[in-house]
Amino acid sequence: MTDHSGQKRRTVMQWLGGASAAGALAPLLPVHAQQAPATASAATAPPSPAPRFAYVGTYTFDAPGGTAGGPASKGIYVLAMQGDNWTPVQTVASANPSFLAVHPNRRFLYAINEIDTYEGLPTGTAEAYAIDERSGRLTLVNRQSLSLSGVIPAHLAVSPDGRALVVALYGGGAYNVLPIGNDGALGKVSGIEKETGSGPDAERQESPHPHMVQFDASGRRVLATDLGSDRVNVFTLADGKLAPIGRAAVQAGSGPRHLALHPSQRYLYVVGELDASVTSYAYDAANGAVGEQRQRVSTLPDGYTGQKSAAALVMHPSGQFLYASNRRLKSDHPLADSIAAFRIDPASGNLTPVQHWSDGLRFPRALAVAPDGGHLYALSQKGDTILRLRIEPATGRLDQPVQVAQVPTPVCLVFA
Repeated sequence: MTDHSGQKRRTVMQWLGGASAAGALAPLLPVHAQQAPATASAATAPPSPAPRFAYVGTYTFDAPGGTAGGPASKGIYVLAMQGDNWTPVQTVASANPSFLAVHPNRRFLYAINEIDTYEGLPTGTAEAYAIDERSGRLTLVNRQSLSLSGVIPAHLAVSPDGRALVVALYGGGAYNVLPIGNDGALGKVSGIEKETGSGPDAERQESPHPHMVQFDASGRRVLATDLGSDRVNVFTLADGKLAPIGRAAVQAGSGPRHLALHPSQRYLYVVGELDASVTSYAYDAANGAVGEQRQRVSTLPDGYTGQKSAAALVMHPSGQFLYASNRRLKSDHPLADSIAAFRIDPASGNLTPVQHWSDGLRFPRALAVAPDGGHLYALSQKGDTILRLRIEPATGRLDQPVQVAQVPTPVCLVFA
């Protein structure tokens, strides 16, 4: 989500979030791609059919960190994956749909609208879309406001049973739960978990800033980062409400942004946006407990100078590799825009840096890994491009870059 330097307003009045039009995408180059489903344990979930459609979330205005300076995005972009080609299917008008999630049954798509005003009230919104099985096109099911003062939502996750949507509210300092009906529609907010606290960075950590939510393999627990208060929270989800069962303090001033669970559920990794670090912790899957810090490594090479701004963190489906992205702010270093690749020791979970990739990247805000582990996708917010990189299976190193799509201000990629 958010790279807010202070709390920047994203105001939208009565945005027609479901309107759609013919996609106005730039020409696309060939691609061979797949993406892992967003829910359920890899150890227990049956194999999913290969995805056929790609969905790209974007910033339509006030993009934190800036844009490429080209035409503004219109919302959610739908692409068909046909053999070695992606082709435009649809552009759906939506206000700052900066993060997307697919329902476990792959029939519905959910988006958060990163805004701070809706229908005259201080709140963000979430949208539900039905996915046409044959064409991949989206039809708006409904748009639901979040809790009062639940502004600037940053991230969302669908429960593995498909009955609830959990949302992290960066600006609202809270987490919301919304029930999901059998028709995919979002109900009114059923649970609100309000956070308190702050961190040493007076500009970015003046208050709580929940940034990401993720279910563990049990499907009953939610792990969440709070950039503002330097915490990782663990909640249980029951009866449409969250209940805290643990809070783990992370390095002061690191600004925990995103997290990734190892497929074994034994290790948890957290990327610090403000200090460009990845920290590993033991995770007790039986009790949902985050253990003591085990290791802390930089996402940037030795000798790096300038402002740090880490963003995405994604796990390879094999559990052998981890990838983190860095974005150029105030730095002239050639690796300010880069992807850090790490190898994971299976016995200890410790990370060993193996590569920093920078070619073709411009403010890589989001990453996605193919479910077969063959490729990594990097979304350049300030380049209007999606880059595919081959993952070398023995080492995890990246090579053979191919630009697979041009989309205005792309910041999220999911597949169905």
